[in-house]
Amino acid sequence: MVADDDEDLLMLMEMKLKAEGFTVHISPNGENIFDIVKADTPDIVLLDITMRGIDGGTICRQLKSNDETKHIPILLFSANHNIAEITKHCGADGYITKPFNDTEVKEKLVSILKEVT
Repeated sequence: MVADDDEDLLMLMEMKLKAEGFTVHISPNGENIFDIVKADTPDIVLLDITMRGIDGGTICRQLKSNDETKHIPILLFSANHNIAEITKHCGADGYITKPFNDTEVKEKLVSILKEVT
């Protein structure tokens, strides 16, 4: 699951992750993430911190405080200079700073997914 309000980046991430063999669900905002997660629990959630409406840190805190979703690994991504602190505060499992490269994203995803399986 990837959520980012930058639709160009969202589509690019979807395309690249699918090319790497991942099944990808996308969301252009934070509002519908909870419905998507309920309907089809993802193996991992990638959240942009800064989105219109509800931000990634808030979404992360809500998912991590819910017994049904707290087990889902969450990876934050952002150009925010406080990303490490935000990650720690909301309980995310890791982060990637923007701009990032494809290899970094894949390595981080594989690493986190190995930890939970």
